[in-house]
Amino acid sequence: MSVALRSLLLLYGIIFPFFLVFGQVRLRNQELSIQNDNDVYLLIGQDRYYTNGINVNYRIALPPSGTSEISNTVLDFELGQRIYNGISMMDYRRQNKKYDRPFAGYLYLSAAATHFLKAEQVVELKVEFGQIGSRSYGEEAQKFIHHLFGMYEATGWETELRNAFGVDLQAKYLKGIYRNETQSFDLGVIGEGVLGMNNTNIEAGIPIRAGKLKSYHASTFTHGHLTQARSDNEKEWYFVYQPSFARVFYNSTIQGGLGKDDPIGALYQIEPWMLSHRIGFSWSNHKVNYGINYIFNSKELKSVFHRHQYGQIFFTYRF
Repeated sequence: MSVALRSLLLLYGIIFPFFLVFGQVRLRNQELSIQNDNDVYLLIGQDRYYTNGINVNYRIALPPSGTSEISNTVLDFELGQRIYNGISMMDYRRQNKKYDRPFAGYLYLSAAATHFLKAEQVVELKVEFGQIGSRSYGEEAQKFIHHLFGMYEATGWETELRNAFGVDLQAKYLKGIYRNETQSFDLGVIGEGVLGMNNTNIEAGIPIRAGKLKSYHASTFTHGHLTQARSDNEKEWYFVYQPSFARVFYNSTIQGGLGKDDPIGALYQIEPWMLSHRIGFSWSNHKVNYGINYIFNSKELKSVFHRHQYGQIFFTYRF
């Protein structure tokens, strides 16, 4: 049995029994979601860079605010961990570094509020608390996963970045541009910016969807399906393609904590411009939402660093 298939069976074996407990609950303005990111889902035998991530989300739609400008507000609380590895370099003595990327774990907790405005506009404001270094438990998590699936021994963590804690603020804006009359195709524009101690960047993208669509105010794409109104029993499914372009100013999982003068992080330079492609599929009804995405990014670091790519699977239960 492949590692990818075993990962899927483990993920769904954990979440399905838990979510079935809530199967008889009628009020559906809340949801629990679990997502796993891993390059094993590319099915090409790759295991490098952003090699694994897991996050759990709890979302809830708030009661109407009483203002005509905001039709709905959804709160999103997320707890997650990401693991980053490098590839051993043959000429590491000349380069003064053994791996082409720092080893790093990133443990974080975030809270976000998504506001749905008039004319297919969505605004999200987010604060994130993140920890890198040994206190993120990236090494322990990776060794546990590799032992669980009988994989090779994970090495290289002696070059892990130092401990550092930081806070980031993020703002995101999404605007619908076009949707055809049959609700089978749409596109929009999205812009976001992050300013903080772990990440600082700006990004713009164009989400393109095709399938059986709902508007941004009612779609799983924006979490607008969560409202205080009666549950919508209509199914939604769509393919999505989203190209985006980012200007990166700081990345603590490469450069170390801001102002910490990390000797490992000092050996690496980020690539300031990054091009990204997201290709995915999502299916949902009034209870569940699941899907898969593939992310293809250009290089994050200068010199010999290769392209950064991975897959995502997610499952959400609404109650």
